[in-house]
This record gives sequence, C-alpha cells and structure tokens, in this order.
Amino acid sequence: MASLVWLVGGVGGGCIGAVSVMLWAALLISDKPVIFQVDIGANGYYGYEVMDTCRPAPDTEAGDADLSLMSYLDCCEQAFLEYQQRVTSVNYQDTFQYLAFHTPFGGMVQGAHRMMMRKLLKAKPTDIETDFQRRVSPGLSYCQRVGNIMAATVFLSLASTIDRAPINQAQRIGCFSYGSGCCSEFYSGITTPQGQQQLREFKIGQRLDQRYSLSMAEYESILLANGEVKFGTKNTRLDREFLSSVAAAWQGQPLLYLAEIKDYHRKYVWSS
Repeated sequence: MASLVWLVGGVGGGCIGAVSVMLWAALLISDKPVIFQVDIGANGYYGYEVMDTCRPAPDTEAGDADLSLMSYLDCCEQAFLEYQQRVTSVNYQDTFQYLAFHTPFGGMVQGAHRMMMRKLLKAKPTDIETDFQRRVSPGLSYCQRVGNIMAATVFLSLASTIDRAPINQAQRIGCFSYGSGCCSEFYSGITTPQGQQQLREFKIGQRLDQRYSLSMAEYESILLANGEVKFGTKNTRLDREFLSSVAAAWQGQPLLYLAEIKDYHRKYVWSS
C-alpha cells in the first residue's frame, strides 16, 4: 500500500484547573512518510444530515448531546462496514494492532469500541475490556490531558498511540474520524519503530507537562479580554504585557502571540 502522510503533530496550551487546552495539531504531508503511512484506498465513509451539533452564529454553538452520541456510534459502525467492503479479509479485532478514535471524551470512545466488539465479534465483557486497554487506551492518554479539540482530536489520538504504545515492528492502526452534522471516515495506516522514534523527538508529553496553570483570576481576565478579539473584529491592537506571568513562567523561551488585527487580518509575532 502506497505512502501518503507524515504525521508530525504539535501541542501547546494552558491548564485551567482540571481543564486542559490544546492550541494546535499539525500534519506534514509527504509521499515519503516516516511516522505514519496511510493505506491508500483503504477508506470507509458514512454520513447523513443530523442536527447533533450546530453553530447558529460564528461564536455560538448548540447541540443535542444524546443525539450526538448516537450519531457517533452509528457512524463508527457504518464507516467501518464500508471500509470492510472495500478491503478484503478485514477483521475488526485482528486487522488492526491499535485503534485511534475521534475523542470528544474517553467514555464515548470506550462505548464505541464496546459496541463494535459486541456487534461484530460477539465478544464477552472481560474480553472487550482487555482489548480496549491493549489497543485503544494508548490513544486516549494525550486526549484525556488536553480535552476536546474538535477535528484535530483523531490526530492527537493517533500521535498518542504511536508515541505511547509498544511498537517493536510495523503495526497497523485503524482510525475513526467523525464530524458533527454528520460525516465520518474509517481509514488505516502503518507505523514502525523508526516512526515512533521520530515522533518522540517532538516530546509531546513533556510539552504537556510544561503547560502554565492559570489561576482563577487569570482565567476570568482572559474571558473578559476575549471580547476584544471575537469573531468579526476588524481592527485592534493587543496588550503585549497581558498575562506577563505566562511569559515569565517560560523563562525567556520565545512564544508566538497575537499582536494585532488589521482589516480582519490577524498578525502574530514571536516574543523576544
């Protein structure tokens, strides 16, 4: 199966009490992948119209949590079945050494995996739990520390899987991606010990450990300041000294920050 993707990833952010924040995840696409090689043509797609989550205004979100959960479970099953139709000799349990899921929260992933094991394999509860801990839990580590980051969460789960799972030889990872509204895809790819070593050079876990913990007062001041840069802001300059304690905590390391919005264009600069 041909090469496609080199997953590099990147994380950062702050920690507010028990709530983690993910700033970004990056993908470097290449025809000579090192970290994760996508199985070309091995894709299953499924989607339909459902109002599980919507954005009636640019900065407002609404949704039905129960409906969203059911849509997620439905898409997980149907996208995999479509994958199974396109790829010969596929078995949910044996084909993939690991699984990475779109992860709004860990319980949703566990429920989806339990459903798949029950429906497709008639597995017993003890076997499902053992399989979950072995194949799925490595991908939840970073997601549980960061929280829901919408579309990027499947890539964070993939990075977590590659970074934390025992990979002593080439391993296939099955990936489930979901988008509210709704659409989904099940696809797969290969990682290797060399790919794991390359990903570990980014020190994702260490960067998560180094996040700055906001006080409640700092958190509330950020909420108030967000009004200055809400969606649709045309012109504004931001106070570089705002939350100077954050920069101080990073001990002079350069930080990228939003300095100005001019004619809707956001300008970011590196701190010295």
